[in-house]
Amino acid sequence: MSKSKNKKQEPQQNADEKLENNIGETAEELEEEVTEKAEEPAVADTSDEENSEEAEVNGEEDNDEEESESEGSEESETEEEEEEQEEAVSVIEIPAPVSEEEKKANEEFRKLSLIEKCKKDPLIPVCAILAILALIVAGIYFMLPNAKTPSMGMTLQDFQTRYNNGEVNKSLVNSGADIGFRTPPYVDIKSQPSILGDKEVISASSAYADFFNGPLKYYSIGGIEGATRKSDNMLSYIRVYVLYGEGEGDFNTVWLYASNTLCALYPDLTMYPAMDIAMKAMNEFNGDERYYVRGDYAFRLVAAKKTGDGGIEYVYIVVDVVPRSVLKAEQIREDLDATYPIATASESASETTAATT
Repeated sequence: MSKSKNKKQEPQQNADEKLENNIGETAEELEEEVTEKAEEPAVADTSDEENSEEAEVNGEEDNDEEESESEGSEESETEEEEEEQEEAVSVIEIPAPVSEEEKKANEEFRKLSLIEKCKKDPLIPVCAILAILALIVAGIYFMLPNAKTPSMGMTLQDFQTRYNNGEVNKSLVNSGADIGFRTPPYVDIKSQPSILGDKEVISASSAYADFFNGPLKYYSIGGIEGATRKSDNMLSYIRVYVLYGEGEGDFNTVWLYASNTLCALYPDLTMYPAMDIAMKAMNEFNGDERYYVRGDYAFRLVAAKKTGDGGIEYVYIVVDVVPRSVLKAEQIREDLDATYPIATASESASETTAATT
């Protein structure tokens, strides 16, 4: 029995040994696997560190490349600026120093008279002549219009206001009459020439003046004409004309218009002195077409003919007023400043005015 037990125990012991051996082997294998798994992260970490180191190295290399590129661009810009500066410096020409001989020659030339300078340098007289010609042309351009077209120193509106407010016209307005005029329209001097025709002494050029002509305010027996300068609208001349017949009433009508015209020209004149001067001019009317002068103006009475409707020819008396400055000595008939006492009133004029009114 012991043998049989021993026989039974031997296989059992062998099985246990095998089991122990198997367990030991599996345990060793498990330990090896655990150790291998434990070692794997470390390897990964080392690879990550190597990758980070490589990235840093690559970044540094990229930065180095960028820095080198920026440095290269800056160097190229500085090189371009230096080249531009060199070109600018090369463009600037430094004048050659003036020699002592040239200085002496310049000083001697300055000491010369104008004639001697012109002899040595013909450009000087040429420039002087051109400057004089320029002054002459400018003077002609600005002064010729005024020289060709004289001025009375008042506008048409000024004359109209003074004429309509004249003392003679005011006295007539109070009596129910009015010899004033409205603003006349401007006309073409070629289609409507002056009423004086060939008796016109002072005229104006259409290039420098505008012409007007219109009837009286309420009566068709006469009208007013003249010219204003384009440069300043000043009157160049003005004419009041009245129809004249053989009757006494026509004489008085002309006398009143002439008297009121003198009131418009000379604001210092009252009604009676103005009427005395007009009566004097009418009494001396004998075909003499020269002017009476007083102050800045000159006037005369001129007979003129004008053809009306139906081919009928009418006679007008024209009170022709011009600036005194444009007249020559032989065109002046009498200087009223010296020969006629303007300040005194005439009794005969006052009596005639009362009868006419």
